[in-house]
Amino acid sequence: MVGRWKNLLPEEYIYPFLGDVMEWWLIDSWLAERLKHEGEIVIEEYGCCWWGRLASGQAICMDSVIQKIAAG
Repeated sequence: MVGRWKNLLPEEYIYPFLGDVMEWWLIDSWLAERLKHEGEIVIEEYGCCWWGRLASGQAICMDSVIQKIAAG
């Protein structure tokens, strides 16, 4: 699977995160800015924002970072 994405994104975006990111989510710029402020992995490339979610197997609304952003 890595080979498929290798040609689409520069290596500096892919390789530092392979061992940690469990899911990639397409997000809007509003959420991207807030996630970056919280120290989350966010890639802005090709006119899109991608969040590298470090968790998997639970609803996104249960992620502490999402709860913090939602609380304002």
